[in-house]
Amino acid sequence: MQLKKIAFAVAAMAAGFAAQAAGTVSIGGVAHNVVYLSGASAPDNFLADIAEGMMTGVTHYSASNYKAFAGSANGIPGVTNGTKVLFIKRSAGGSAFGVGPVARAQRVKTIDVTNCTSGAGTKASPFVCAITGADPGEANHALATNAGLVPDFGISDVEPAMFQEPYNTENDTAALSADEVARLSVQPVNQLMMGLAATNTLPASTHLSRAVYGAMLNGQVQTWDQVDPSLDGDVAVCRRSEGSGTQTSYNWFFGNFPCSANEFGSVAPARMSDSAGYKVAGSGTTADPYIIDASAGYTVIENASSGNVRSCLQAANDGTNYTFTTWDSEEQKNNTFRVNFAESGPKKAIGVVSLDSYTNAAGAKFSFRHIDGAGTYDYNSTTKTFSSSAGATGVAPSKANLLAGKYDFVVEVSAQSRNVAVTNEQGITIAPIAGLTKAVADEFVKRAGSPKFTGNFENTGTQVSTPDAFASLPQYYAGLTNAAGSAVNGSGVRFADLFVAKYTRNANTCAPLQFTGN
Repeated sequence: MQLKKIAFAVAAMAAGFAAQAAGTVSIGGVAHNVVYLSGASAPDNFLADIAEGMMTGVTHYSASNYKAFAGSANGIPGVTNGTKVLFIKRSAGGSAFGVGPVARAQRVKTIDVTNCTSGAGTKASPFVCAITGADPGEANHALATNAGLVPDFGISDVEPAMFQEPYNTENDTAALSADEVARLSVQPVNQLMMGLAATNTLPASTHLSRAVYGAMLNGQVQTWDQVDPSLDGDVAVCRRSEGSGTQTSYNWFFGNFPCSANEFGSVAPARMSDSAGYKVAGSGTTADPYIIDASAGYTVIENASSGNVRSCLQAANDGTNYTFTTWDSEEQKNNTFRVNFAESGPKKAIGVVSLDSYTNAAGAKFSFRHIDGAGTYDYNSTTKTFSSSAGATGVAPSKANLLAGKYDFVVEVSAQSRNVAVTNEQGITIAPIAGLTKAVADEFVKRAGSPKFTGNFENTGTQVSTPDAFASLPQYYAGLTNAAGSAVNGSGVRFADLFVAKYTRNANTCAPLQFTGN
């Protein structure tokens, strides 16, 4: 049965409407202003907390890789308290969907709050809803009947200029032109660590340098004896699909793409089609997925989300089959694949995943590793503390090392919105972000970068689950003080030294970390 039947009045689908991207939704006969955020999953762990901080009487909705929150505005500068808002967040497809569709005012899939079949509408039990619309690259995307919505603003693991062809655009779409990039107003939000992730089948004593890890990602090293003569077996790589901000971060750090266009200046990442046992059987349907034979040799799996990467790592570690759906560049559509890890047996695999997955690592049978050394960096969910394995060397992906600039596999999460009117494929002119929509977006970005959400600083509400993956930026929070105006805690330690990075890339991933001080 349907628990909610909400009448969508999506004005963006009417020819005479050009004021905002998403329009309004009638919930219980009351119009709610829709604000649509699309892109990276980086803020998802504290998304509900931010929504509940900006609104009262919040009703929660969810779908796979989508969340939505309906309530009354509260404490948002420029918005009258009590104004009804429906805030939607899409994480499907990752960062790329927080860049291209924003600049091009393209309709993308969204959660369909008119079609919810279970749940109670609470944070613990949100209404579970269907997904509607078509994404760029999919059939019928450009039709006027596409029920998707245009994102008002986007969020990505790195800034829009990084999403370049041929490795960093989603569904083989064209990269943004210089003019399209100029349509976006961009600001860094916070810092996020990326990590070297490996299954538990790989001994903690294995030394992983930046060069070796990168060589496995790009297919130059395909067997574990090339990493350590005492190891055996073929390398498996659980990476993200093209267009993912996480994958883009790895393409930069390990392959220098797109930071150098010179010959030999960058290295291409290995693709799923580079797998030794790629498409040995099947037709790509749900009933008859394409088979990737992991026993044939080096294996690369392209995953549509961080959750899929974790599932891939767990399947490789356990030697169980892994079925997933992802973009197939050969056929220019989404297809279903199955990796036969059950036939190959447990594999030693590496992954492409950011540190905000640290609370999920143990359950997914992988660990984050020290860079340029050996050792695991493990999270204890009971004590909420980290520890390195015995005899660990190199640099741990710790928050202390992030703040001090010692761990440099770090990106600056970027938020962007349109600053000019854009006419999309449907012939609808979408105005630049303004008014209530801009006010809600600005407040969200401000809160997402705050030490309250990057470190639980003075957070008296629900605690953020992964504060050790993030840092606040020094250009915004240097000299951090508490509500009483003090810059130090009871032990005399500066708050800034606990929550604010000393180094920044100034929203330019290709730039080195530069000392600013906190």
